[in-house]
Amino acid sequence: MDIVGDILRKLTARYPNQLKGLVGIEENYEQIESLLRILSREVRMLGIWGMGGIGKTTLATALYAQLSSEFEGGCFLTNVRENSSRHGGLEALHKKIFTELLGNESHCFNAPILVPQFVMHRLGHKKVFIVLDDVATSEQLEHLVKDYGLLGPGSRVIVTTRDKQIFRPNDEIYEVKKLSFHRSLELFSLTVFEEKAPKHGHEDLSRRAVSYCKGIPLALKVLGASLRRRSKEAWESELRKLKMISNKKINNVLELSYDDLDRSQKDIFLDIACFLKGKDRDWVTNLLEACDFFAASGIEVLLNKALVTISDCNSIEMHDLIQEMGREIVDQESIKEPGRRSRLWRPEEVHEGTEVVECITLDTCNLNRDLNLSSNCFAKMVSLRFLDIHCSFSSSRFHVYLPSGLESISDKLRYFFWDGFCHESLPSNFHAEDLVELYIYRSKLKKLWYGVQNLVNLERFYVVASGDLVEIPDLSKAKKLNIIHLSHCESLRKLHPSISALPKLTNLDLSGCTGIENLNVHSKYLESLDLEGCSSLKEFSVTSHEMMFLDLSYTAICALPSSIQFNRKLSHLLLKGCKNLDMLSNALEPGLITAPDHFDCTLHSAYLSFLQSLPNIIGHLFCLKSLDLSGTTVENLPESIKNLSMMTLLELDDCRKLVSLSELPPSLKILTAYNSTSLETVFSQLLVFEHMLQSCTPGLPEKYHPKQFEGGCVVFPGDHIRNDCGFHTGDSSITIPCLSLPELCGFICCAILSEGSIKGHFSCSIYQDSKQVGMDEGKLVHTSLISDHVVFLFVETCDHLSEIPFKFEFNYGQDENFRIKECGVFPVYASESGLKLAIGVGVRCSNVENGLESFVEVSNNESQLTEIGVDGSNNENGNENEWEELLHVITSSRSLGVLEHPLIQLQPDPDPTPTPSAFFKPRTWLRVARRKRDNIFFYMVFAKVFCNNSQAGEFQYTNGTLFRFFPLLTLRLQ
Repeated sequence: MDIVGDILRKLTARYPNQLKGLVGIEENYEQIESLLRILSREVRMLGIWGMGGIGKTTLATALYAQLSSEFEGGCFLTNVRENSSRHGGLEALHKKIFTELLGNESHCFNAPILVPQFVMHRLGHKKVFIVLDDVATSEQLEHLVKDYGLLGPGSRVIVTTRDKQIFRPNDEIYEVKKLSFHRSLELFSLTVFEEKAPKHGHEDLSRRAVSYCKGIPLALKVLGASLRRRSKEAWESELRKLKMISNKKINNVLELSYDDLDRSQKDIFLDIACFLKGKDRDWVTNLLEACDFFAASGIEVLLNKALVTISDCNSIEMHDLIQEMGREIVDQESIKEPGRRSRLWRPEEVHEGTEVVECITLDTCNLNRDLNLSSNCFAKMVSLRFLDIHCSFSSSRFHVYLPSGLESISDKLRYFFWDGFCHESLPSNFHAEDLVELYIYRSKLKKLWYGVQNLVNLERFYVVASGDLVEIPDLSKAKKLNIIHLSHCESLRKLHPSISALPKLTNLDLSGCTGIENLNVHSKYLESLDLEGCSSLKEFSVTSHEMMFLDLSYTAICALPSSIQFNRKLSHLLLKGCKNLDMLSNALEPGLITAPDHFDCTLHSAYLSFLQSLPNIIGHLFCLKSLDLSGTTVENLPESIKNLSMMTLLELDDCRKLVSLSELPPSLKILTAYNSTSLETVFSQLLVFEHMLQSCTPGLPEKYHPKQFEGGCVVFPGDHIRNDCGFHTGDSSITIPCLSLPELCGFICCAILSEGSIKGHFSCSIYQDSKQVGMDEGKLVHTSLISDHVVFLFVETCDHLSEIPFKFEFNYGQDENFRIKECGVFPVYASESGLKLAIGVGVRCSNVENGLESFVEVSNNESQLTEIGVDGSNNENGNENEWEELLHVITSSRSLGVLEHPLIQLQPDPDPTPTPSAFFKPRTWLRVARRKRDNIFFYMVFAKVFCNNSQAGEFQYTNGTLFRFFPLLTLRLQ
């Protein structure tokens, strides 16, 4: 009987049941299988980690079913979290592992600590596969597989968990990702309709349901099962219901992770779910630490339990279903009385709060009418920590009003944000000792408060776009204050003197404060001062040992003060629209040029739109990285600009009198000259190419690593792309054949932009199967083009593509008249001597030698095609740096047949694509040449078909000649 059972178990393992509906498993399965390294004899543990419902158990089940037959024993322990709390606990689970792995031998002992030595010895010689599903704590893991390294060679242990922290630092962990929308729709359809696609008539309803689930398999199955065989009306009702009430079955699974948190961690979780989702991690940590929530460690716990994630831009994110679960927990605090909940976010509930309310957030864009609050609406909310009344868009139709004023606000406030505060001051009894950030926007404030507040915890102070504000309070006790923003407070005439004495102030923004006429700021640690648009400002003095950014644009200053020379770290100086400041040389001397170890060695960015001419001393600012001369009347640039070896950005937009450019800085990556129309006839595209190649090749380190070529962008007026562009089309996209050469490092892509308004980043993208696999984008643009423009971008190569589709686009928007009229692509090759640009049927070098620019030109004239036209073409010895022609054929047939040469053998494609001869009379042209450099031969091979009918050609020159690269040849070098 035991023999039969053993055979049955082995057959079951060898021929497992097919697991139905495992959509999206393949991608995860392949990656995990590679991590397991099945062929290795070492004992390995692998963690499968992710949020509840993401499919960890399903994935582990599939792995066990597929791989267990390759092991001598196996055990799949389900629901460790739940079963460990039942009778027998972890000891019973441990005993079960031994029973599954050793059978009758496990009856020799009763508890883990009494495992006989011979049993452990037996297990140490057995290759086993163990799966521990849903392990909640490190104690559970330690108890069940404490000495997993003692298992037999080649053994594997898989552990699924929601908490990454249970693993040791060196353990391998695989994170299960959510399903794509396409896969989600497939899983949902299988659940509801038992088909891979939605039933006819249910497509839109299905997509709405799938959108709600956000890629979580459990949610897709639960929701799908609830909608199976129900009417469309019932579907509509259920989908509307989900906007108000979360699905209980889904929440029950997700809440298990929340239940494992301690009190402080639960507060952090609920604050994020109701208020802080999408905010910067550092900002959130700082704010929650002020609430005594131990936020730094608490957020780490939430990350480890997959309850939150951190985006690439450092914001705290949370899956929508987890956020719903968190908000449902808050709703359950008091189902009938919203005012007795700890956190409020619905407009109809915010005025009903009691002493238990800790957070209020209200988006006025969600109001369907004006909201009038009573003067004592916050009087009972003595525990209020966060008050956030904001508008998620630039403006809202309805607003929050306090018709009878505001009597009081909680003294426990850490964060106060009110967009549209409608009174002249804050309550007189407001004590702000705990306040960390104050942000009042578009208010009627004249004065914040009377007297001196004990602002010992205040770090950020924003009163913005409050046109009636006339006075800033004494801030002398705000020793932690580092940011003050008072932009667009037009009635403000002066600052309180306490501001200069603040020991941690780093950022002061007074932009748009048109009432300020003079300003003296002497703050030891101030890093940034923004005075843009202070149109009445005529006199100012500012000193700081740490000053890096100074914006004086659109002020009335006549000269930069001598005190500016003491700002030794100043790296960004903006002087746009300073009409009274007419000469840069006066502004730079004496503190800049005469003290080269000070200012001129630190200035990185300058915006100098007031200039009529650019003095030659600009070349002394050796550390300058960006220069904006947009809107100036300069006619040419001084030769000294080429000395700015660190400059990467030069903006010459709307320089209508600019007629010529001198030699450009070698490091320049981005050059824009929008609407500088005088350049149109004098700026050569060839100069653009040569400069882009030179700026990309500072010695060609790291053997032509593509990353060094990123970011090149040039824009200027123009209405055509060079006629010798090998890949060229009158559209916004183009597909070229794959050029699989090891020296290929990228492409210079160009396009013609029509006149019209544009906004956003211009980009050139490469796609594979509708998925973007490569992209380069230019500088952010928001302008109106008064004529056609040419734009050039450098795009990296993409491996493993049989063909390369390029698409040119703006990613924000443009008016209906704007369009991309045509585009082209120039391949760029690298060699030890520099970069080479493929132009037409030849190659143009960035380091042209002996006057050689290209070894052949495209022409309609057949006699020109037969000419070699290259120095040294008859040289059989292959002299250094000279092109040698090896083969040159013109035939009237499309097929060349087999051509033989002492060095080259050409063969036709075994299955050429036929071309209807009725369309055209083809003419085939083939040319092969080589060049020797440093005793190494470089070969160039070109083949084309010329014809007279546009239906046969893929590319078109402006002169009407049609051609395409010959696809039917293979080259073998012997």
